[in-house]
Amino acid sequence: MYAAISADIVSSTSLCIEETIALKQRIEDLFSVLENRFPGFWGRIIKGDYIECLLPSAKDSFRVALIIKSCIKSFPVAEPKKKKLFQTYGIRIAVGIGEMRIVNREHGIMDGEAIYLSGRTLSGMGAPNKNGTFIIEPADKQLKPALQTVGMLTDALLNNTTRRQSEVVYYKLLSKSEQEIANILGVKQSGINQHSTSAKWYCIEEALNYFEQLNFENI
Repeated sequence: MYAAISADIVSSTSLCIEETIALKQRIEDLFSVLENRFPGFWGRIIKGDYIECLLPSAKDSFRVALIIKSCIKSFPVAEPKKKKLFQTYGIRIAVGIGEMRIVNREHGIMDGEAIYLSGRTLSGMGAPNKNGTFIIEPADKQLKPALQTVGMLTDALLNNTTRRQSEVVYYKLLSKSEQEIANILGVKQSGINQHSTSAKWYCIEEALNYFEQLNFENI
């Protein structure tokens, strides 16, 4: 069972040219990280601020989507008060879970139920401040209420995080210890723990545990 991620940057036009270029490079670097960590991951940037990703293992999709969101939200910008929407939400994400008819990276073709579901769901999302920025759309409608609730609540937590808290969440999603994160960021471990607590990491982790124990292959 595949998972597709369709996403677009919130208020991307508020970024200056230099920030837009730097953010694109950040996303491409992130794709390299995800390719190494999640076998079969395929991510690409389309039309400047639109992202498409594909995962052959649906159970990894929630974590990958949160990694992408926390990576974008931790991107530093100048004059943040003028870029409040970007700073608060970062990115809108729709995850589609279903089968794929064609996955051909050489020819750049993603075609099938999963990518159709994610693309259609993203197109139907409303304003971030009214509808949130994260929806999971499974082909199995029995799973839909639970997955959408988990996604919506986790999204609300991430939308309330600061840039530094998002950075800590990003590394935690990559399974880094608090001491490892402290070493990377050049701060004390106690500071990382404080940011983790403020970001409600324990809730995010519980949501991940729930999602990743689901058996999507038997759906």
